[in-house]
Amino acid sequence: MGLVCVATAAVCVLLSQVEITTTDRPTFQAKLLGLSPTSAEVSVDGKPMEIPLGKLRQIALRSYSANQRSFPANQLGSAAQVARLVDGSQFAYTSFAIENGSAQFSLADGTQLQTPSKNLFYVQLQALNDQQATQWQAITQSRLSGDALVLIRSEEALENLEGVILGISAESVSFDFGGQKIEAPRPKLAGMRFFAGDGAKQAGNLAAIVYDTHGGSWMSSAVQVPRDGTSASMTLLCGATVTLPLTELSRIDYSSGSMLFLAELEPLQSASIKRIDVGLAIAGAEKLFGAQLKDLRQPGGSSLGPSLEFVGSGSAVYRVPAGYARLVGAVELRPTGSRYTPCKVSVQLESNTLWQERLAETGKPISFDLPIQADGRLRIEVDAESKVPVGDVVLWHDIRFVK
Repeated sequence: MGLVCVATAAVCVLLSQVEITTTDRPTFQAKLLGLSPTSAEVSVDGKPMEIPLGKLRQIALRSYSANQRSFPANQLGSAAQVARLVDGSQFAYTSFAIENGSAQFSLADGTQLQTPSKNLFYVQLQALNDQQATQWQAITQSRLSGDALVLIRSEEALENLEGVILGISAESVSFDFGGQKIEAPRPKLAGMRFFAGDGAKQAGNLAAIVYDTHGGSWMSSAVQVPRDGTSASMTLLCGATVTLPLTELSRIDYSSGSMLFLAELEPLQSASIKRIDVGLAIAGAEKLFGAQLKDLRQPGGSSLGPSLEFVGSGSAVYRVPAGYARLVGAVELRPTGSRYTPCKVSVQLESNTLWQERLAETGKPISFDLPIQADGRLRIEVDAESKVPVGDVVLWHDIRFVK
């Protein structure tokens, strides 16, 4: 059984104009006539045009700033009730229940959504403070041998119990804990992390990420809009389908089909700065600091590909491959402990600084979308603001070249 959405809004109208970005021409305004798994049909100044998906980067249905201070995977961070599916799709909801292996949601716009519970990765039930949110993130990213019920013990602490979730009503969660059935009141719970082992497989390749106006993101292997239709039907990577009104969508990002991850390339050169020179040669020390491959892909995660982590100050230089015009990604300060040193990060092309930022808070990725030139020397750099830094670990999320 697939994912089913039924819009409760009365009537939605087709947007008259959208903003189209392709790989071979500047961004332009057009009327969206329809979408298929292979092309987009638009009208420009009354003349029909068909754009192959291989040349399509983005369709913006609402105003969107590519350099907004947020990361697509984290746009729902302030929402109290958030759900994530095993393929990385996530969305805000207003009500949620599970019965007979089927999950039912009411989305933020009133749309009703139904899906098999096997497609769920986690469901957050209420707003969490900073300390609780940090623990919640750690629990949802950990490997588990069963479902997890996450209890709120105090303002500072969460606790997870592993077992089997039997059902969820508006008031409580039925849970099998070591053979004992318990009824946990929902107000006492931060949420649930559902068991999703390595067997969670994708039903297709990522063709587009569809973003809705409430901060949700849908990882899609196909997106279709019938000619002059008012809704978009998405086939998700987990094999489910969902249909949302076009008026509820902000943009459709097709760049995933034409990208190359920086972490997959061999750098022309890399360098790291010693934190403390103790005067001793340590075998393999060069592999402990500077730029390191960090693959965060896992069931339920939102990572598109390998990322790059800097441990300490350093830099890495790459040659921009032919055929690519932009560098896209996000960067955040991600220490392993509670203490950290602010860091300055920058992206440079030849001798020009394309972008720079100061990272002074943790857990707040900052996104960027920068123009680049083929065959240029691209340099990414991290500089800690202390001679004796601590916690100066910087993660460059999914940094990639896009055509």
